[in-house]
Amino acid sequence: MQTVRHLDHRATADTDGLPLTPPPGDPASERALLAACIHDKHHREYDEAAAIITRDDFTVPAYAVLWDVLGDQIRDQRPTDPDTLRVELDRRGELRPFGPGGGHLHEIADAYSGGSAEYFAEAIRRTSRLRDLDDLTTRIKAGIHTGRDLEELEGLITRHVDDRATTPASSGSRFVDGASFILDLPDDVPAVWGEGDNVLWAEGEALLIAGPAGVGKTTIAQQVVLAAIGLRPHALGYPVRPVKRFLYLASDRPAQAARSFARMVSEEDRDIVRDRLVFWKGPPPTDFIKDPGTLLRLCRQAGADAVCLDSLKDMAGELASEEGGQAINSAIQRTLVEGIEVLGLHHHRKQGGGKDGGKEPTSLDELYGSTWITAGAGSVVSLYGAAGDPIVNLRHLKQPAGECGPWRLKHDHPAGATAIWHEVDVLDVLAHARGPLTAQQLAIQIYGGEKGKATAPETEKARRRLDQLVEKGLAHKIANGGGRGAQAGYVAAFSPNGELPETD
Repeated sequence: MQTVRHLDHRATADTDGLPLTPPPGDPASERALLAACIHDKHHREYDEAAAIITRDDFTVPAYAVLWDVLGDQIRDQRPTDPDTLRVELDRRGELRPFGPGGGHLHEIADAYSGGSAEYFAEAIRRTSRLRDLDDLTTRIKAGIHTGRDLEELEGLITRHVDDRATTPASSGSRFVDGASFILDLPDDVPAVWGEGDNVLWAEGEALLIAGPAGVGKTTIAQQVVLAAIGLRPHALGYPVRPVKRFLYLASDRPAQAARSFARMVSEEDRDIVRDRLVFWKGPPPTDFIKDPGTLLRLCRQAGADAVCLDSLKDMAGELASEEGGQAINSAIQRTLVEGIEVLGLHHHRKQGGGKDGGKEPTSLDELYGSTWITAGAGSVVSLYGAAGDPIVNLRHLKQPAGECGPWRLKHDHPAGATAIWHEVDVLDVLAHARGPLTAQQLAIQIYGGEKGKATAPETEKARRRLDQLVEKGLAHKIANGGGRGAQAGYVAAFSPNGELPETD
């Protein structure tokens, strides 16, 4: 029978030779606590434990999920027996870690041998505090290794003690009243990268940049990073919101990532790069499948409010499995909810570009790995072209607001600079059309490329662009002739010479 994966406590070492071990955990107490809560029909055990710990104190991801489900069942006054929990977990799509048919749920329930939930919760909280100390120790060792000032290292200890004295074990800071959560949204999507309706990276939502090797994923991501720390005015012509400090997980060929950055910065930038950009060399200390909280802890250790994952394949094994996809998603969501922005680099299913890599991806299904990865992202951008080619295509496969592109990008490889080389101007196309233009005809011009075709979704996106021009008074919509299959046509409100066109 499949069982929930426990933490691997074998020691490893990072790229600098410093010893690394997975953070302290107590799976046995976590299991015993869940068993006690399942057996308590009056739910007093859960209430006592919930006053001491939160889901973030669990180290086994499946146990944290079960803790959430138990809380929801109890809040809604529903049963908490293993069979009912199995049905609810299956409904949420989270049953797989509990074995075939959820059989491991009965193992957890059968493990109950007495003892209070409060006792087990205290034990879990103790290991959670040890993990915090482990984080602090890692930061201090890293600081000593990199030559940080003694006063700064002592300040880390002082702040840790102060935080422990003022932060309660369990916090309700994420509770928001319904009216504020739903009705107090800003008019435009707040952007980390972009402006107005053209948002490539939305606040509080992850951005994934996907593509085959050699098309400039790392180059563009690094341009965004440098704009965020104040060394570039923009990325691809769009503003980037400033961040306090950017953490860059250079897990995939860190030496190459360093050389890529070196094209874009100079000795004059040393102070800014030192203070506002920090790197982690090599894979993270723990696979996200084993511990999805690893990403958040690394960000906190670095004092970062934004992080770049280069690349996702190095963050978790078995990326194509549901377990791997859910681990990536869980790690990213835990980080986002703490106000830390996430940028990730990803790959297409076919690794080659150009003629050897098949057709250009036009949907999220053509990206590598579990669908959980893209489902948890707010924005997904795809790059496509031949490796090393200065001209590549950009498609916005998933948008938090309006669609950006499609664009043809031009890389200046020696300088590490990229600009939009070609973009279809819808209003210009309308103004120069010989007659009314249908949404399908526009879609072919925007998306068709060498194929000369457009899909139904692409046609619908073109129609939305045309309707937006009509709403702004920049275009007119002409009804179709009434024949079956006939489409509405669109014309510009003004011709290229500034005159009103005929719309009869």
